[in-house]
Amino acid sequence: MDRRSVRVWVGVLAVLVGGATVPAAAAPSAPLPDTLTFERATALLLEHNPQLRAVRSRAQAEAQAAENAARYPNPTLTLSEERTNLEGDGVDDQWYLNVRQPLDYPGEARARNRSAAAVESAAEARTQEAAADLYRQLRHRYLAVVEAQARRDVLARVTEAVRRAARAGDVRYEEGDLGTFQRARLKVARATYENDLADAERALRTARAELAVLLLPSAQADLDSLRAGGTPAVAGSLAFRPVTVDPDDALQRARQERGRLVAARARLEAEMQTLDATRYQRYPDLSLSAGPKRQSLPGADTYGYTAGLSVGLPLWNGGGAAVRAQQGRQEAAAADLDAARRAVDLDVYDALQRVNSYRTRIQRLSDEVLMGTDALRDDALFVYQQGEISLFELLDALDAARQSALLRTRLTADYLRSLYDLAFALGVGPTDDPLLVRGALTPRNPSLE
Repeated sequence: MDRRSVRVWVGVLAVLVGGATVPAAAAPSAPLPDTLTFERATALLLEHNPQLRAVRSRAQAEAQAAENAARYPNPTLTLSEERTNLEGDGVDDQWYLNVRQPLDYPGEARARNRSAAAVESAAEARTQEAAADLYRQLRHRYLAVVEAQARRDVLARVTEAVRRAARAGDVRYEEGDLGTFQRARLKVARATYENDLADAERALRTARAELAVLLLPSAQADLDSLRAGGTPAVAGSLAFRPVTVDPDDALQRARQERGRLVAARARLEAEMQTLDATRYQRYPDLSLSAGPKRQSLPGADTYGYTAGLSVGLPLWNGGGAAVRAQQGRQEAAAADLDAARRAVDLDVYDALQRVNSYRTRIQRLSDEVLMGTDALRDDALFVYQQGEISLFELLDALDAARQSALLRTRLTADYLRSLYDLAFALGVGPTDDPLLVRGALTPRNPSLE
C-alpha cells in the first residue's frame, strides 16, 4: 500500500484529558473517588468489570479445552492373569503386564496442534473485541456524565436568569409596570425552567450511576454503595476541534486490527486444520502394545514378553461422514468471516459518516448560528431590567440562548461519540496504544504513517 498519512488536526477530547494514575494497591475505602478521571475509570474497568472477567475466563477455558484435545493420546496399562489347572497336581499361572499406546499418523498430531493454536488465537481475539466494546461503553458513559453536567450547567444558568427576571418582574408589578397576565406568564416560564433543571439534575445522577456500576467492585456494586457516594463527578468538559480521517487507511486498519475479524480468521484456520486431522479418520487406527510376561509351572518360572500392533478396520464407519461434517463447519466459518468483514466495513463507514457529518454541522452552525448566544442571555436580561424590551422578547431571547447552548452541547457530544465508535470500529481497546489521544487520531501501524 502507498504510504498515506492519516491527517489529523489535534484536538477534540478534553473529556479524556488529565487525571492521576491508579495505584496498584488495594481499593480505597470509598467505592469511587469524588471526582473520577478517565484514566482512573479505565483502570477500574479492567480491574472490576464482571463482563470482562467472564469473557477472559471463557477464553481461557476454551483455549485449555482445545489444548487438551490436541494432546497425544494417553497409553493404557493392563495387568492380567491366566490360570490353568493341569492334570494331576499343578497349575499353569501366567501374568501379563501390557502397555498399549495409540499411534497418530505423522500429519495428524501436527494438524491438531495447529487447530488448538488457532482456537486459542480466536479466543484471545474475542476477548479483545469484548474489551474494546466495554471500553467504548465506558467512553460513552463517561461522556454521558460530562454531557449531563454540561446540560445541567446550561439550564442552571438560564434558570437563574429567569429567576432574576421573575424578581425584577415582581418589582415592576408592584410599580404598576407589569400586568397580571404578564406576571403569570413569567411565573409559568420560571416553573418550566425549574422543572427542566430538575430533570437535568436527575439525568446527571442517572448517568453517574450508570458509569459507577460499570466500574465498582462486586462487593460494592449495590444500591447502598450508590447512595453512599458511589456516583462520582468526572473530570473533563466538552470541546470541539476538527479531526479528518482517511477512509482507506481507516478501513485497512480495521481489517487488520479489529478483534471480530481476527477471531473469524483464526476460527477458519482452526476448522481448516481440524479438517486435515479429520481426514485421517478414513485410515485404520493404529496402536502398539508391549510388556513383560511371567509363566509359573510346577517346578519352574519362566519370563518373556509380549508385543503387538493393532490395526482398526474402517469397515462400518469409514470416516467419510466425519470429513463431510467438518467440511460443513469449515464452510460455515468461511461464511462467518465474510459476514464479519462486511459488518466491520459497515461499522467503519457509519462511524466515518457520522464524524464527518457532525464536524461539518458544528463548523457551519458555530459560524452562522451559535456564535454570540452566550452573551444573548445576559444582554437580554439587562435590557429587560432597564425596561427596554417586553417580557415576551425576554423569554424568547432566553429560550434562544438555551436552545443554542443545548444544541452545541448535543452536537459536540454526538461528535465525540462518533469518534469513540470509530475507534471501536478500528479495534482500539483499553490496553492498546490509544488511537484518540486528546483528540488526535494517530495510527499505531507504521505502514500508515
